[in-house]
Amino acid sequence: MAKSQETKKEKFGANRIANIIVIVVAALALIVLAAVIVLSSVKVNPGDKLEKPKYYALYNVGETNALGTNTAVQSEIGAALDGMDFSVMSAILEGHWNYNLSFKRNSSDEKIEIGASEVKAISSSSSEYMIELVYDPVKVTETGVDYKTAHSLEVEGEKVYFDRIKVLIGDTNGTVGTISLYPYLTARIENQSDIESLSPDTYKVTGLNIRANTSNTYAALKDLVNKVKLGTEI
Repeated sequence: MAKSQETKKEKFGANRIANIIVIVVAALALIVLAAVIVLSSVKVNPGDKLEKPKYYALYNVGETNALGTNTAVQSEIGAALDGMDFSVMSAILEGHWNYNLSFKRNSSDEKIEIGASEVKAISSSSSEYMIELVYDPVKVTETGVDYKTAHSLEVEGEKVYFDRIKVLIGDTNGTVGTISLYPYLTARIENQSDIESLSPDTYKVTGLNIRANTSNTYAALKDLVNKVKLGTEI
């Protein structure tokens, strides 16, 4: 009789432990599911980091001259730039954890600096559209640039000043990829000054990387370029 009671107690104890394990596992599964739902609903849009410019200059793939645009096309370009968002969950599943702007760096983790002539030469490639965001030009004094009149971005704890940004957009094929940005000051490129703080010879720019899902944007730009070229835009 005593053995039977002990056996019952052992079974009861084992069942209780099993039930606790099931409850804990179920609770953890619910927590994970809730986290997935939340992270899937949280969107990151790289376009949010860029102030709306005075106007956009649109460059077709493989071309170095901007296309002619009207007000409707300008609006469509802005809408296309807003279409590069992605969910945090999708980025995590692809192994991407950092969605902030970052400097372009070499294999030694040193910032890659380019000169004024190189910045000026940046344009679309055979697989990338380029959109240039054009703001009011920075003001220049006798001693140099008036940075109070410039726009700026916070990158890795540093302020990057500009009045134009070149944005290169390739097709990330439905994944969270990377696009390139080149913010710069026109006054430091388009002048012949021998003042060190203004001279193009002393001006250096470091390109930026930012995560984006460009598939919708790329398709929108392709469609928009075709409309512009055919003269049927909007």
